[in-house]
Amino acid sequence: MKKYLLSTLSDGICVVLLSVCPILCYASAFSVKLEASVLIMAAVLFSIVFSLLSAFVKNNLKYALCMTVIAFVAFLVFVFANESIFAQANYTINKLLELYSVYLSVYSNIKFASYIANDATGFFVLLSLILNGLFSFLISRIKSIKIAGLLSIALLVPCFVLVNTLPDLVPLLIIFTVLFALYFSSQTRQLNYAHSGVITAVCAVILAVLITVLAVINPVADYERPKWQDNMLNTVQTLTGMKTYNGSGKISSALAEVGNNVSSEVDFSNAGALTQTGKKVMTVTSSTDGRIYLKSMAYANYENNKWSVLTDEQADNYPQDYQSFIMTIMTQYFEEAETVTIDTVNKENVIYTPYYLNYINNNFSPVCDVFIANTDKATNYTMFVIPYSEENINDFSRIEISGTSKYDDFAQCYLSLPNDTKQAMLEIAERNNIKDLSKSDISQTVAAVKDFVSHSASYSLNTQKVPDGRDVAEWFLNDAETGYCMHFANAAAVMLRALGVPARYVTGYCADVVDGKAIVTSDNAHAWVEYFDERIGWIPLDATSSDFEVPQATESVQTTTQAQTTSPTVQPTTQAQNTKPVKTEVKAKISTPAIIVIIILLIIALEILRIILIRYYRKYSFTHKDYKSRVICIYRYLNKLSVHSKVRIPKKIENICTKAKFSTHNISDEEYKIVLNYVLTFRNKTIGKMPIVKKLYCIIILGI
Repeated sequence: MKKYLLSTLSDGICVVLLSVCPILCYASAFSVKLEASVLIMAAVLFSIVFSLLSAFVKNNLKYALCMTVIAFVAFLVFVFANESIFAQANYTINKLLELYSVYLSVYSNIKFASYIANDATGFFVLLSLILNGLFSFLISRIKSIKIAGLLSIALLVPCFVLVNTLPDLVPLLIIFTVLFALYFSSQTRQLNYAHSGVITAVCAVILAVLITVLAVINPVADYERPKWQDNMLNTVQTLTGMKTYNGSGKISSALAEVGNNVSSEVDFSNAGALTQTGKKVMTVTSSTDGRIYLKSMAYANYENNKWSVLTDEQADNYPQDYQSFIMTIMTQYFEEAETVTIDTVNKENVIYTPYYLNYINNNFSPVCDVFIANTDKATNYTMFVIPYSEENINDFSRIEISGTSKYDDFAQCYLSLPNDTKQAMLEIAERNNIKDLSKSDISQTVAAVKDFVSHSASYSLNTQKVPDGRDVAEWFLNDAETGYCMHFANAAAVMLRALGVPARYVTGYCADVVDGKAIVTSDNAHAWVEYFDERIGWIPLDATSSDFEVPQATESVQTTTQAQTTSPTVQPTTQAQNTKPVKTEVKAKISTPAIIVIIILLIIALEILRIILIRYYRKYSFTHKDYKSRVICIYRYLNKLSVHSKVRIPKKIENICTKAKFSTHNISDEEYKIVLNYVLTFRNKTIGKMPIVKKLYCIIILGI
């Protein structure tokens, strides 16, 4: 009984993992928001119910009745919450279409719900209920591992077809670990269900340990996409006419192309106390010493304590002949441009750009005025830069401009604010004698805002979250005693907008170049403001408190091992005195061919173990229990051999077997021995007549 309960528990865990992990893969691949903890808890509860039904309700009619009742209850819940479910389903589908519209002629956005949802927890919980019921029926009830495996793989297909983004590896690896474990225990499940739980658990543990070891030895960040995959994708695109992102067009498509690790929004609701990690991100080499700001992303829209990038509708009005990453002034008035070389630790999704680029490199892909996509995943690139500093801004403004095309009108979208926020900022400005001079002398307005914001609080990473219901800019300027770069930048951007100056929130890295070099770590992640001046373009403004110091690092700092990117969106800079060099950790690495050989050998070893266990439990079923049960087990085995070899079972043996299976009479010791002694003879006879492919299938896959 204990072994039977262990098998039921093992199946229940497998059902939970197979119903939750595909959803988590989908959510990570398409950047769908959900509460993972709620989903997991719901899946566990569903699994308990379905496992109990499979374990204790043996009658098929009663089982079907119970499942019907569960389906009816789920339907009632759906009826009462249909608006929410529809909205979340709409949101989920649009996230998929948003990414696929990059490649196919499909809508990037559809609407069939009464309102717009911003997460899909409820929809995924309902989907988890459906998957729980299916997997529980397949694994525990009818014990069909093949169908369960095909269903799991089918659920993952949208995450891999055409798109360049990949789901999180943890749930993905869990799915394949569970499927392999179920496969290795499939024959035992048919012969002796009570022992299948042990086999499943042992196989899962072995596979999990192997995957963990391989992940530690070869981090995901070191993975390089094989060139043949890119070549194949290019060939398919050429043959089918599919399109890829070329550096212009919709923001959502561009973000989808570079991957879900580039954040499209910054949420201040959870911006509380921060800790530092000191992970190396990049090395900057510059022909000029001094402070350098490396821009990653610019955010346009502010609402509900969140900054988000331009919408697709706003981007449609972006003048394509304007580049916000270079100056609008005539660069021939300056001396020869300086060089800045970036050498990143990981393959990043964005190009980190200093102020100001002399021109846009041919292999760079600007996305409107939001960011520059690193489409080639280059880890080393050199830019020609006209260095900017606050001291020479007045020199810039006296030089003849080259024109801003229609961008002056477009920049007005960087003035929008919620009415309550704007009113609060104007009241604060009036109390502190900050005047709106944006129409006459924008520099005075900017200087006044910077001075006020930078002295409004002390710099500290140990800053509390914004109270519920408060606007973070209003709270920071009125009540907060401390803040870090995010708070100062946000307050300055919002106040500038309220005073009529187009401004936006910017993230990236800030470092001091000394002797032509700077080691940039995650502690250097920073946030600042850009305000728009028609004479020059976007001008950086750092309103962080004067007691902030830029962290300095040395070559001995520990390097990052993140996958794809080290986005600075929510990791602000830390104080210099808290930054300590960390000894570089050296890890042993195994070559890719060696890893492949290890995996192949492990699979072979597990398959051999599986065959041994199948034969052990078969022999056990042939030699234990009463004679009648033994003969029935032998008959099943002989039937399987007969089906695959098309060799008929002798009449004498079949009569004894059918007597055991269908008659109420007992089987004698002599009859049992006749059947048992014939098993090996019949096996050798049938296996010998099979074609080589079927023979290998029967021996290796079926364990016959």
